[in-house]
Amino acid sequence: NNAGLTVHLDGHYLKKIPIPKISTSDQQPFIKLVDKILQAKKNGKNTAALEAQIDTMVYQLYDLTADEIKIIEDKD
Repeated sequence: NNAGLTVHLDGHYLKKIPIPKISTSDQQPFIKLVDKILQAKKNGKNTAALEAQIDTMVYQLYDLTADEIKIIEDKD
């Protein structure tokens, strides 16, 4: 059965997701890493280390504790 599932997200609930606002200059390290990942993937290279760097940057952005990070990483 190839029935498709769709998800409806209500704007009311989306507004409750805590997404930090960061300056353009603070976005630059993320942008550079994403560009490196895209280039590496295009060349068939492993990007796990670069993706882990982004994970670490996001953890810092959200000011997560070691326990919170462990919960996230254990779900992988």
